[in-house]
Amino acid sequence: MRIDKIIIKELFGYLTHEINIKTNERITIIHGPNGIGKTILLRMIYGLFNGNYYEIRTIPFKELTIIFNDKSSLIVTKENKDNIKHLEIHLKYQKETKSPKMLILKPVDLEHTGFPFRILEEDIPGIEQIGQETWMYLPTQEKLSLEDVLERFGQVLPPPRISRFPLKKGSETEWFDKIKKELSIRFIEAQRLMSFQPSQSMKKYLRKPQMIFAVVKYSEEIATTIQKILSQYGSISQDLDRTFPARLVKSNTQPYDITTLQEKLKSLEEKRERLTTSSLLAKTEEMNTKDLSIDDQNRVVLSVYVDDVEKKLDVFNEISNKIELFKQIINDRFKYKKLDLNKENGFVFETDDGKPLSAINLSSGEQHELVLFYELLFKVSPNSLILIDEPELSLHVAWQIKFLRDLDEVIKLSPFDVLIATHSPDIIHDRWDLTVALEGTET
Repeated sequence: MRIDKIIIKELFGYLTHEINIKTNERITIIHGPNGIGKTILLRMIYGLFNGNYYEIRTIPFKELTIIFNDKSSLIVTKENKDNIKHLEIHLKYQKETKSPKMLILKPVDLEHTGFPFRILEEDIPGIEQIGQETWMYLPTQEKLSLEDVLERFGQVLPPPRISRFPLKKGSETEWFDKIKKELSIRFIEAQRLMSFQPSQSMKKYLRKPQMIFAVVKYSEEIATTIQKILSQYGSISQDLDRTFPARLVKSNTQPYDITTLQEKLKSLEEKRERLTTSSLLAKTEEMNTKDLSIDDQNRVVLSVYVDDVEKKLDVFNEISNKIELFKQIINDRFKYKKLDLNKENGFVFETDDGKPLSAINLSSGEQHELVLFYELLFKVSPNSLILIDEPELSLHVAWQIKFLRDLDEVIKLSPFDVLIATHSPDIIHDRWDLTVALEGTET
């Protein structure tokens, strides 16, 4: 399932926006003056399909309509019974000529849930209680109610988590559950340099949750990912090596001809070299396939051998392509330093004169590029919708101009849709065909 169109009526009470998603090009860019609702719209879409209704509850609007590629539609409205604490969210799903399906999300009375709200400060980084029912979010200096805190940050609380608008499992929610499952949405926010959720290995060192550098978290993540892939490679290699003699004796398949064997051996060595460059395999002595003597006696052995090596190296196909492109994009931008990756340390930076450099000592622009493209390459599922807010932050004009070109290359590896909110004409560059201007039709 993909989104074809987004329509919001009377945003802030007077603005109507209609966004036709560029489904063929996979990239849609919305732009407009400050205050027109670009970021708010991204937050509302993300929250709707990820169970966070904070913006939908608090931002004034009359109606939000999502039209999907199967011509079905989801309409979101609100009804205020007494005050904002008792506001209901109404969902209406219409598909073809079938009867519409309805769902009303009713808020729970948080004061009678028995949840120990005094622990919010202990479990949510950046939150400080300043009144009996008021908290301050220190990074933005926002004053938040209990409802606000749980809606925005409830996902970082330990179980049992409390939902402001709980969805009970049953037939009336099946259609909404199905949409959310089919429509994977990820939001890359403007504030992307700090992470709320430390990695598992860091949690044991933290007495209290705190925000950490995203580059530190992602460095550890990629190291763990590489280790898992290498473990899988080792397991497959062990099984194939153990059964090699038996399979060789019992082999009834026709061996490859000499020319095909030479081509396959050469291709495997080239692949090994790429994997070595990507730091996925250790450097080994290369096989000189040109001088290798192949005859009828060893054709069977070599045929089984190349098939085994292909199976072993196939485990690296997806990650090696992503690492190659990631390093290419980052090293094309960074000056006087170079990025590498390994299974021990994740991101490894070295200056041109060979001195190590910590990831947290990169400039804000360098960290933005590192985090943004890491998320796009390693944390996005195929056919997702990715919402990106202000990709131009802290970036030099030359880097902004390269953004869409590199984004195209990322999408080629694993197709997904992107909805971008930007103020920068340099991000758009020569791709105005991808843009939708939010001019704010007043209603």
